[in-house]
Amino acid sequence: MAYQPVPFKWNAGDEISLRTAPPHFGHSASGASENFRMSSKRCPQFSHWYSYNGIPVVYPPPRTRFGEAGLGWRGRSAGTQSAMLYVVATPIGNLEDITFRAVRTLGEVDLVAAEDTRRTAKLLTHYRISRPMVSLREHNEHRETPRLVARLAAGASVALVSDAGTPGISDPGARLVRATRDAGIRVVPIPGPSAVVAALSASGYPADRFRFLGFPPATGQARTEWFRALAREADTVVFFEAPHRIERSLSDLAEWLVNRPYTCVREVTKVHEELVDKPMSVAPIPAIGEFTIVIGPREQVPESEDALAEAVEMVEYLTNKLSTDSQLAIRRAATAFGVTERTLRKRHKLARYRREP
Repeated sequence: MAYQPVPFKWNAGDEISLRTAPPHFGHSASGASENFRMSSKRCPQFSHWYSYNGIPVVYPPPRTRFGEAGLGWRGRSAGTQSAMLYVVATPIGNLEDITFRAVRTLGEVDLVAAEDTRRTAKLLTHYRISRPMVSLREHNEHRETPRLVARLAAGASVALVSDAGTPGISDPGARLVRATRDAGIRVVPIPGPSAVVAALSASGYPADRFRFLGFPPATGQARTEWFRALAREADTVVFFEAPHRIERSLSDLAEWLVNRPYTCVREVTKVHEELVDKPMSVAPIPAIGEFTIVIGPREQVPESEDALAEAVEMVEYLTNKLSTDSQLAIRRAATAFGVTERTLRKRHKLARYRREP
């Protein structure tokens, strides 16, 4: 049902301004010395905003499907307070994956601190929100953090968002959150979508215990040590990878994990979402989009003499035929056959001792 024109008493010379949400919807206003009326033909689902002698007034009360405040809210409801930092989770692909609370918060804060203002602008535009923004990315977080803390201390409310997901989780934001808390200013988390949880839920691996490792190092010894530590993890493991390094990472996983299963999730929640199980599946994975890798837990089997014997043979093959470092060969063989490195090292030394004249 469309709203009827709103009667409003005013005196000649009083300052009256008309604000609507969103501004591109058609509204009309007319007035005389005694009455001021406004109506809307095109957006009856939105509230009408105006001020009388500088005092904000709203009529009718907000009634929208996006909560108490509604889209285009230009004030502050009881849910959003001043001098507060809101850590807001945003969609990781599908723009519909956002909470009502997040939409309301983004529409009510004084400032939005975004990792990429261009990407955040698309999200705000989608929900008809217009808020001032400032860039807060990895390369300027150290410079912008004191400025934002100063604004918070002065009474402003700030929403911290990243390009996708929750700020501070493999994204900028942790420095600002810590500085805000150190300054005695309240930090409020607004939870939402998570690529880690989404990939875990679709992988089918146990998730009562898991490790999240972020992004692996790009190159060098740090990358080797990272995969070495990954191979020793017994629980479910989740990590991210960039598209230009995904093929290399899958190759490293095949080398380090041998027969341990894992799932590669590409473009989660997006149009081209894809889940590929490796190494059971040999289907190629396009090196396009964002990747989340979920590694299943290592199967706990008791060490057997057969497994130890096969592990020793693998160590001998890696060291003698492929010139692999003995410590590295022991780690890989222990992972492949489910035996401990300590036991395999002792058995390998014993085998060498028996062969020596």
